[in-house]
Amino acid sequence: MNIVAIVFAALLASNGPQSVAPAPDELSATELESIVVDGRRFEEAARAYIEQVGAPPRGTRLARWNRPVCVSMTNMQPRYAQFVIDRIAVNALEAGADVGEPGCRPNVIILATADGSALAKKLVKEVGLGFRPAINHTNLTRDALADFQNSDAPVRWWNVVMPVMTDTGDVAIALRGDSIVDGDKFAMTRVRDGSHIRSNIRYDMAWTIVIVDMSKTDGVPFGTLADYISMVSLAQIDADADLTGQSTVMNLFEAPGQVRGLSQWDKDYLAGLYAAPNDRASAGQQVNGVIRAMARRQHAGSEEISAGNQAATDAPR
Repeated sequence: MNIVAIVFAALLASNGPQSVAPAPDELSATELESIVVDGRRFEEAARAYIEQVGAPPRGTRLARWNRPVCVSMTNMQPRYAQFVIDRIAVNALEAGADVGEPGCRPNVIILATADGSALAKKLVKEVGLGFRPAINHTNLTRDALADFQNSDAPVRWWNVVMPVMTDTGDVAIALRGDSIVDGDKFAMTRVRDGSHIRSNIRYDMAWTIVIVDMSKTDGVPFGTLADYISMVSLAQIDADADLTGQSTVMNLFEAPGQVRGLSQWDKDYLAGLYAAPNDRASAGQQVNGVIRAMARRQHAGSEEISAGNQAATDAPR
């Protein structure tokens, strides 16, 4: 049984899910603000953003989806669930990730509930190795898993990441017991020596579990909530980060009236993450590659705006 089946079995084994509907207002997309660098060089600002927002486990590098993203949403009225799924798909495609076809096997599992802590504790108890399948630092710590269970946050998430061989896609780490990835058991693959620039392994998102406590999302525009869920589904985001002063959708619940969706920083980060080479030899090189990809995107956007302004100036009146 794969992780998705285990999660759904644990959910359905409860006394029966209660349908939790969001407020039906503001389902439309939003207009987003432009990047403001505040006088700092773009690279410095981008590095500060990445260091605050990103949360790869110790000893690893930034991970991303290297296979199609496939989203399932449980315990929400169908039209709202489909809206979230579609929003994640749009954000994934804009970032450069692939999206699964209808009927694909879910690897992003979103669960709506009226009691986030209770559901988190139930899943951790019943799913077990699905949250920390690897022997070393592939995933976050036991303390982080305890925080996942006991948090009072409206949205909590858990990303499972696997190091894989860049040439074959084989899992390159030992897993605990009968840990399963996509329905198959894996043995450890020996990692060959890499160069000072490239590694023979990359870090792949394997699956992500997101729990949305709908009792704590009143007053939050549903489209913005869907963008928030997109962000934690497509990248490793630090749940404990203090992002005061950063332009990011992750400030939604700290400043709900000021956040309208994925910021330009968020969009550029996701696009940079999926555009940069993901086989760098060190975490620092990986971050540098993302920053360069973000800078190229930002520069291209500036040129497009300039070209548009020039065309408007040159247009006959």
